Amino acid sequence: MKKFGFFALLLISMIMTACGEDKNDTSKADEQDTQNNEVPETPEVMVSFDHQPVPVGEETTIKAEVTQGDEPVPDAEYVKFEIWNKGDSQDSSQTIEAEHIDDGVYEITHTFDEEGNYQVIAHTQVDDLHTMPKSEVLVGKDSEASEHSHSEESGKFMVHLETEQKFKAGEKSPLVVHINHMEEPFTKGLVKFEISADHMEKHLYIDAEEVEPGMYKTSHNFSEPGTYTINTHYEKPDEEIHGHKEKTIEVTE
Repeated sequence: MKKFGFFALLLISMIMTACGEDKNDTSKADEQDTQNNEVPETPEVMVSFDHQPVPVGEETTIKAEVTQGDEPVPDAEYVKFEIWNKGDSQDSSQTIEAEHIDDGVYEITHTFDEEGNYQVIAHTQVDDLHTMPKSEVLVGKDSEASEHSHSEESGKFMVHLETEQKFKAGEKSPLVVHINHMEEPFTKGLVKFEISADHMEKHLYIDAEEVEPGMYKTSHNFSEPGTYTINTHYEKPDEEIHGHKEKTIEVTE
């Protein structure tokens, strides 16, 4: 009888130990799943210039320091500086892809031909995350003018249609636009693309879906090669917000 009692106690102890191990394994698995499902932090981009104001007609270095979760990002998909004179339309902007120099720092050299206030957007793509911080730089002027003009620009929208990929006739092409308002993502807006071309009988309107904060996406099959105009319409009727921005693209065979 004592021998039976001993084996019964041993069996109970083994069962309890196994249950404890299963619980620990389950807890570890749940913890691992939580870690795997963590949303990556939005990359932060700090833009800097050699000095301000920037001289006219001389090469100037523009840098972007890219970090994510306080760690440098040396392998961003791209960092591109979009530059234009504030006195002109954004359609006149020039976009220059930056080169990774060291430790998450990306750099270009650029020559400003005229004095004035310039807008500089650092379009940055890290994995599936896009950010587009805006800076203002003075060329041939003093710093007081910079502070004044920055406050005037604070309420404007920044609209960037991705045109880096090739558009081919007869194939579905992604249409992706990033919209910022007052340097923050323009979220929960109504966004549609108006597509037109000389060979089209009428304009085509396609609704876009917000896939990330301030990022709206859809796709379109361009039937023929040629020059197309993409007019991005964005609005929030309840806030009386409505705007649009045109961009021209080339569709190849």
